[in-house]
Amino acid sequence: MKNRRYSLLLFAEAIITLILTKGMNVKVESIFDILSFPLEKTADFLGYLSLKSSTGNIIAIIFFTLFCLIPVFVLLFKVKRKTFVKTDILLVLLSAVLFAVIYLLINPSEMGFLGYVNGASTVTFSFWSLLASYFILKLVDTIKKSSAVRSERIFDLIVKIIGAVFVFDLCSMEFTKTEVLIVSLLAFVNSALPSLFGLLIVFSCLRVLSCFAVDRYSDNTIRSAEKLSSLCIVSLKTTAVVTALYSVIQLRFISELSDINFSINIPLVQICFILLVLIMTGFLKDSKELKEDNDSFI
Repeated sequence: MKNRRYSLLLFAEAIITLILTKGMNVKVESIFDILSFPLEKTADFLGYLSLKSSTGNIIAIIFFTLFCLIPVFVLLFKVKRKTFVKTDILLVLLSAVLFAVIYLLINPSEMGFLGYVNGASTVTFSFWSLLASYFILKLVDTIKKSSAVRSERIFDLIVKIIGAVFVFDLCSMEFTKTEVLIVSLLAFVNSALPSLFGLLIVFSCLRVLSCFAVDRYSDNTIRSAEKLSSLCIVSLKTTAVVTALYSVIQLRFISELSDINFSINIPLVQICFILLVLIMTGFLKDSKELKEDNDSFI
């Protein structure tokens, strides 16, 4: 079975997420707080050293400087290896942000009231978001310079990561109880449907990529792409219908509900992913038709 190992990994992810969020009542926000843990502990250690003695303070300053300069050291290493590209300039900014983040974690009072509430997770997220942006730009650079085969592998990896995100989103969702059971069910379906369809599209995408790797212009590739395109269209239509139905049902039971939500559910990430897939499948069909025209002309 194709992608069997990937399916098993997603299943394991789903079980772990369900255990954490449902069995142990760990909030999703708490899971993301794990990202702040290494930087917080580093700041705690440096703060402990600086308060211990004057010698400890000097050592703390040295460690603090060396730790925050790690991105710059990576930049210098790239320059030495002659692998430096323009995107790597972000490493300097990353180092500057790291200086600010660690300093604020050591001195939370500098953040004002925020430092006594959730300052740690807020400032560390600024570092991780910048690091993620750097890796995304590096990925774009890699794709631009890659051969067709390597680009397909990178796209395969990206699709699989997106699938893992959809699984996490599905398994971490909360079932909100209301006074009317059908409203509760529709609310859950309305939230879960985009990610569920997204996961189905991921597996359909992987099938297209498998066929594409064998022969990008084969009938199997085009049929798989057409099925993928149909699934994307069904996904968008179904999501829109369920959202509309959810609003109508709420209106029907408005006198019995204490909490009403008429906001439109627009899953931008899922929609962007689906539209990208639609463009890709259209490009595949156009490429095959162009190739057939050229072959017939020759």
